[in-house]
Amino acid sequence: MDQTAHSIENPTEPNPFVQVPGSNQNVEQLFQRCMIEHLREGVILVDRQLRVTLWNRAAEELTGIRGAGMINNKWSPSQINLKDRYEKGIDDQHCPVTESIIKAEQTLISATVTGRGGRQIAIDLHSVPVIGHDMKVHGAAIFLRDLSSQVDLEQQVLTLYAHATRDQLTGVANRAHFERSLDARIKEFHAKGTICSLVVADIDFFKRINDEFGHHVGDHALMSFAKLLQQNTRVEDLVARYGGEEFVIICPNCQVENAVERAEDIRLALERTPMAVINGRCLSASFGVTEFQPNDSATSAFVRADQALLNAKENGRNQVQSLQSNPTQARGDEPAGTEAAHDTTPWKTLKGAVLRQIEGETNAPIGVLIEKIKGFVFDTEANIVFAEPDHLRIRVKKIPGLELKRFGDRHTPMLLDIEVKEITRSPQVDDSANPAALRVRISVRMVRSRDRRRRDLASRINLLMQDLLSHLSLDLINQENLNPTAGR
Repeated sequence: MDQTAHSIENPTEPNPFVQVPGSNQNVEQLFQRCMIEHLREGVILVDRQLRVTLWNRAAEELTGIRGAGMINNKWSPSQINLKDRYEKGIDDQHCPVTESIIKAEQTLISATVTGRGGRQIAIDLHSVPVIGHDMKVHGAAIFLRDLSSQVDLEQQVLTLYAHATRDQLTGVANRAHFERSLDARIKEFHAKGTICSLVVADIDFFKRINDEFGHHVGDHALMSFAKLLQQNTRVEDLVARYGGEEFVIICPNCQVENAVERAEDIRLALERTPMAVINGRCLSASFGVTEFQPNDSATSAFVRADQALLNAKENGRNQVQSLQSNPTQARGDEPAGTEAAHDTTPWKTLKGAVLRQIEGETNAPIGVLIEKIKGFVFDTEANIVFAEPDHLRIRVKKIPGLELKRFGDRHTPMLLDIEVKEITRSPQVDDSANPAALRVRISVRMVRSRDRRRRDLASRINLLMQDLLSHLSLDLINQENLNPTAGR
């Protein structure tokens, strides 16, 4: 080891790397030199005294230094502004090439060099000691591998990941990432029993901001709200924009009481924070909170939290409501003499504003009911959005019997949800006079929220419902007319 170190300081020994001008080179040496010159990897050869004997073209391109000017000059990290991966300059005392020669071992570091125009280039520097038959170190071969394309690719991957998981306006997670995360948390909850709460938040009267100040101000309000949510949640919580002015928070290892408290803190902070873009006014928001339940799916947990949010809005907005059991829908009074006349499983909670809702019974078997629905779909040129054994959603483009009187008038697309439950009667009840077999609920919603403001909307819904009921032959039990202009 000491002999090798001494030889670095002794310049009198012959240099086996330097090609003497006019000397004969055999064919093998010519091939070797041609190969080295045309490698894409930068190659630098130094002797035991660190004198440069070869500096190939790739090394020239990486460092911006001509090889001819480096031959017989002493190698130094400062010549190429060599820095470690922490952007700290590497001095001669810590030179990896010197270490390789002294220890007779290979060294490999991640570093950067300064190329043409001062551009920083990420590289791997690999120094290999050249050991002769006499087992002495005669110098080192330095390989510079350009990693800039790999770094660029990694950056592109990170950018693509951000685009796939982040909401571009607010910077929080987007809906797709939220739904994947919620599904993963539900699976973890069922597998390990890890508690988790879910918060759904919605800015109150957000449309007024867009109408009064413009959509660019509305965007600023959304960004401010998203920032406030992030500031008031933990690192492990996931904040996401679900859509429009609605946001969601997944709170792992958090009971519903703690999630309610956190939502209340956010609500208070929001209503006490003036915003310059809306002339110093403060926003308010409503919150729905729930905790995962043993029979939950990702959908049922979200629907329950969303129902809690709807309860908060219906009770005056700017408040936090929690819900731990699945919401039930009013069914009206049961016919006298019936006991447990239908399945007690609650109807599904539909997202969005329901404009008309009716319930009825039919003695038609389920197969016959399906055929009747098919006839309605065909007659109205409707589309089936999705179908489950007990739930069918239809998108109706054309209202039956509607005459478009004015030029430019158009049909109003609507969503029809048809839900079905089997009726189970008590054995003590004689059902011969009322042989109904199925209970049906029909809900009407708009495809486009702006269509809820049409003046003739009620008449259009009436026409649609009359046509559907004539196809299905339902015995109505109750129906509910909801305010078609009530927004969220």
